[in-house]
Amino acid sequence: SNLVIKTMFKDLPHIVYNFQSLVMILSFLVSLKLIKNSIIPNYMKGFFWYPAMGFLVLIPNFLALYFFPILVFPATTFNNLSVLFHYSFLTIFIINCLPKKRNIFLIILFVTFLILIIFILITKPLHNYNASAFAAANLGITIFSIIYYFQLFTNTPKINLRYEASFWIITGVFFCMSIHIPINGILDFVREKVSFKNLNLFASIGAFCYGVMHIFFIKAYICSIRPHKP
Repeated sequence: SNLVIKTMFKDLPHIVYNFQSLVMILSFLVSLKLIKNSIIPNYMKGFFWYPAMGFLVLIPNFLALYFFPILVFPATTFNNLSVLFHYSFLTIFIINCLPKKRNIFLIILFVTFLILIIFILITKPLHNYNASAFAAANLGITIFSIIYYFQLFTNTPKINLRYEASFWIITGVFFCMSIHIPINGILDFVREKVSFKNLNLFASIGAFCYGVMHIFFIKAYICSIRPHKP
């Protein structure tokens, strides 16, 4: 019925946010199996820090949303600052997975986006969600993901990508970041021009993408912990 549809649409942001939260928590818990695991690939060592940071960012946001609204400003500030870790960690991970990583262009590109993100952060209040900073970070990460794909498929791989952890992680990142770019890119401009309901719809798309990204991460963890024997 129309009433059911309207109710589901109204509750959609909470449903999707809960989906994202559950998947991120599961991703964090599974990633703990990477710690001091001698059989995982070298590039996966330390990757558990990314879901760990996601879990830390999730806690104050979850508390602010459901229990203590007064925490919304510090939670948003922490979320904004986490974009520096988000960009730096994923970009360095992708660079380490590149077949040809020793390239001055990659360093210049990395530093350029990092400076841009810092500039955007310091020019806007930290207690308001800085969509532009995340848009810049996600654009940079997407570009590095495309470089990874270009290098991977122009150098015929001798590996089965179905069991390659880095491929699953970067594919999840590429999927999530490429969808997030237009959402975050226009969010600051439409924030005061569209209804709160439509803003929640934007947020729901973003939360769903982050949830899917962490599903890809879980697949990568499983590939790392149980390496394929050709």
